[in-house]
Amino acid sequence: MNLATTIADAKNNLPKLIHAVEGGGDIHITRHGKPVAVLISEERYQQMFGTGKNTFQAMMGWREKYGGVDLTDEEVDSWRDRSPAREFSWD
Repeated sequence: MNLATTIADAKNNLPKLIHAVEGGGDIHITRHGKPVAVLISEERYQQMFGTGKNTFQAMMGWREKYGGVDLTDEEVDSWRDRSPAREFSWD
């Protein structure tokens, strides 16, 4: 199951999207209707990149096939969470 969502929706619904990729789906994230990123499960990532020895070659192959993504510093900075600090745990 492949789903598509906008960057804004992904930001607001990240836990739901993570559950979807854990269930085997891929999430294609778009900006202004154009695909810019894909969210995949850790399992799928490991299948694609394994031990990481070929990660660089895989990334370069992807870039060659699909081209780069032009992001301004302002676009990247806009993704930052500027809400007051709150407790966080990776667990």
